[in-house]
Amino acid sequence: MSIQFEVSQDPEHLEQYYSLRQRCFRRELDLPDFDGTEEEQDRHGHILLALYDGQCIGGARISRHVTWTSQMGTLGLEAESCCMWERFAIDPRVRTLQMFQEFCANLITASLQAGYRHAMVLSSMRNARFYRRCHSALGVDFRIHRQVPHLAQGIFAGLEHYLSVSYLEDAAPLQIAI
Repeated sequence: MSIQFEVSQDPEHLEQYYSLRQRCFRRELDLPDFDGTEEEQDRHGHILLALYDGQCIGGARISRHVTWTSQMGTLGLEAESCCMWERFAIDPRVRTLQMFQEFCANLITASLQAGYRHAMVLSSMRNARFYRRCHSALGVDFRIHRQVPHLAQGIFAGLEHYLSVSYLEDAAPLQIAI
């Protein structure tokens, strides 16, 4: 399977991604009311897509909008060097460790190309550990810092949230280890 990764503005591919993230978040996070359609942050961020045979099979948003400046200060991060990785969605039919590592490698590269040195992530502990495993295989530091239930908002308020940071500046050159 040959997957292409690209930061995309293609309306058809973005609609496929929005539909995929809606299905994934509703089913896997048990959020039946999650609306996966385009959000304000989508229009101002970068959307990295995984494409196979012209169809979107995964994506994530790279957002420059980080609302938790107090968290950045506590972690010694500068606002202009940070982005948020949000709205991860990978089609369950194609999820493999190799695919996730390739996705992470491309997410890191796209974030670096956009000028970021750090990426903040809010996720469950299970997902944070998995992201750390993918980063370790790439030789990139990924630290799970703390549980932050007060950062969960709206429909996500009932979910577990841990704040993690990907230290992108450690990323060159990326090698995918299988």
